[in-house]
Amino acid sequence: MSDQQGWTYTTEDGLYAVDKFTDEGKSAFILLLETDKEVATLRKTMAKLEMALRGFNQAIGQQLTEDMLVEEEEADEPVKSESHEI
Repeated sequence: MSDQQGWTYTTEDGLYAVDKFTDEGKSAFILLLETDKEVATLRKTMAKLEMALRGFNQAIGQQLTEDMLVEEEEADEPVKSESHEI
């Protein structure tokens, strides 16, 4: 794992040389970097999906007309469930 030469890890206590970490520490550092990259990718994906949802809702909203409205009927009795769950 000589790739970490020159890399540093920062905490409140100071700056640490990654190339001096134990093998376990180096592995954890690499996993930390990979996980951080995945989180960034997922955030981008979430932004894209949220934008798509807004676009879909806008497209639906633009085609709505009054004749599509449905009048809600008041229920006389509550709906009874066949479920026997506790």
